[in-house]
Amino acid sequence: MATEENTAKRNKVLHMARTMFVTGMAYVVSYGITLVLTPYITRTVGTEAYGFVTLAKQFTQYATIVTTALNIYAARYIGLSYHRKDIREANVYYASVFWGDVYLGFALLGLALLLTVFLDRVISVPPALAQDVKLLFALSFTAFWVTTVFSVFGCAGYVCDRMDWKGYFKVLSYLANAAVLVAAYVLFPAKVAWVGLGTLSAALVIALSDLWMSRKLLPMLKTSRMYYSFAAVKKLVMEGFWASFNMVGNLLNSGLDLLVCNQMLSSLAMGQLAIAKTVDTIVQSLYTVVDQAFIPRFLKTYAERGKEELLRELRISMKVSGLLANVTFAGFVALGRSFYKLWIPGEDTELIYRLTVVTILTCIPNGAMHPLYYIYTLKLKQKFPCYVTLLGGLFNVVGMYVLIKYAHMGVYAVAWTTVAVMSFINFVSNPLYMAHVLELPAGTFYPDIARNVLSCAVITACLWGLSKLYMPQGWLALILCAAVCGVIGSVLHAVLACTGEQRRALLRLIKR
Repeated sequence: MATEENTAKRNKVLHMARTMFVTGMAYVVSYGITLVLTPYITRTVGTEAYGFVTLAKQFTQYATIVTTALNIYAARYIGLSYHRKDIREANVYYASVFWGDVYLGFALLGLALLLTVFLDRVISVPPALAQDVKLLFALSFTAFWVTTVFSVFGCAGYVCDRMDWKGYFKVLSYLANAAVLVAAYVLFPAKVAWVGLGTLSAALVIALSDLWMSRKLLPMLKTSRMYYSFAAVKKLVMEGFWASFNMVGNLLNSGLDLLVCNQMLSSLAMGQLAIAKTVDTIVQSLYTVVDQAFIPRFLKTYAERGKEELLRELRISMKVSGLLANVTFAGFVALGRSFYKLWIPGEDTELIYRLTVVTILTCIPNGAMHPLYYIYTLKLKQKFPCYVTLLGGLFNVVGMYVLIKYAHMGVYAVAWTTVAVMSFINFVSNPLYMAHVLELPAGTFYPDIARNVLSCAVITACLWGLSKLYMPQGWLALILCAAVCGVIGSVLHAVLACTGEQRRALLRLIKR
């Protein structure tokens, strides 16, 4: 019996490690494309143009606020029904979400394309870039439509804990994106619109692969209209309303920064901040690597085993997510100047480096806390965090305006206000309320947070000191230094942030 239990634990660790590795490799491919594309765009069509690439992505995120209300709990309800063997109820949620997304997707696409027509009246666009930027936005919105309509099929990976499959298909989607971009930039004049075309190709690959996975893993679930239930849609939307409301707060906290730069500063400042946010986006993606490995386990553990086992897995996920965030932050502080000088030598690299360091300061509290956000989804507790996020977002927007208008802090104002607000939320609000939701003592998560902060401080100090001894001047030297920093940071994090049991679990995960 003990042997079977040990085998099951090893298999679980192996599966989670494989999921994290494959998902991580997908993001390596994705940001490899970004590393090549960004200097090319800034060199051929200007830094201002690159800012619109990121702004187009943010506009699709604004539209996601509407679709989130229907989709945020889809995997939860479908998954719980499936694990409880209630296939009919799972079918009702499955079909209802699909048809709801179809109607919603077409309505939003129409509004988005109308916005695109009058885009230069809504935001400041240099006349020379107007048509190019409009085409970029049109293609980006079409990719959003594809993602929305096929959204429910992506639940199969979560429900059946096959996020490693999704990782493989993500790699394929990014390779398709790269192929389209290479072909477009080789065969046609350089335009930022080709980025939107690459995004659309990647969305199509993900949509078709999710459809295949759903048919393979959940063949008993159908999108037939006979299962559609307005009551199910209403239930999902009412529950998901608070998640959408929370996204409004997140939008105010970090989703308006480029728009503020565009309106209050300049297209150049917007482009510089967009480059700085590229690294922040990479850090955010690291959280997704951890989330996709752990969330299916959280869902299954919550449905079958109870609170104590869930808490143990939550704490391990904090260590893994904190490791990736801390090592990335410390490594960039140490090597960021060298990276930018090699990557975008024609830009104001010192300004962009400082902006990036400020921007990614949020990963210190957010790294360890991010996997725990799923607690709100599991327990259907979204109201209070939504109010906190919205209030923080309002403070953020007002703070940006005041610091730009009266303190003359320029683009730094946009970065610092977000850091201040998000640090308060992740150090104070979230740990206390998450413990309350799980009916645990208020200080439950603070020892883990304190260990994570200590780990980040020590790793950053060590890697900064090493960078003073040697600063790489070429790409090969930079990659080797980054690898060394990763190993040193990982060892220090395992020693400083983990208990003995957590350290053994983490080492098993790394070994696998």
